Amino acid sequence: MTTNRSFRIHGPQGMFAHAIEAIAERASLHALHRPRTVAAHVPVTEIMSRHVVCALPDLPLATLIDVMVTERIGCVPVVDETARPLGMVTKFDIVEQLTGPSEPTARLVGDVMMPLAITLDEKATVAHAAALMTSEDMHHVMIVSERRLVGVVSTMDITRWLFNNDGTPP
Repeated sequence: MTTNRSFRIHGPQGMFAHAIEAIAERASLHALHRPRTVAAHVPVTEIMSRHVVCALPDLPLATLIDVMVTERIGCVPVVDETARPLGMVTKFDIVEQLTGPSEPTARLVGDVMMPLAITLDEKATVAHAAALMTSEDMHHVMIVSERRLVGVVSTMDITRWLFNNDGTPP
């Protein structure tokens, strides 16, 4: 596991070593060259969604699809029994599985999830979340406290916050 000041990447040791180092380096360089804004003073916990639908890796994929359609959600964090993030499943992951060149082989959530959980600590700011999402082309970031999932922040959460705030300090 590689640790940066504000985010952690959870995944199989060594399997994604180059990707992990590249993500950490880009996020660090990006943070150095960004002017500080009011978003650098607003905790991500103020805008994140706390009611998060999660899945265990052994959940049948068909059940997950039903939940995502019923709840109208675009991503589901995959966690272990202690709420520690293992990965994430997005609508794109499911569409890719169902429309691939061959018959779908995945039957469980663990078969289609991205097995790399990129998280931000609950002490991170809105600016941290926006920078990470931008540098990694992500739309959702899992927020953790003591390595356990406590929420998810999305690009829509950040957009809503920007719409409701004119950027002036309180």
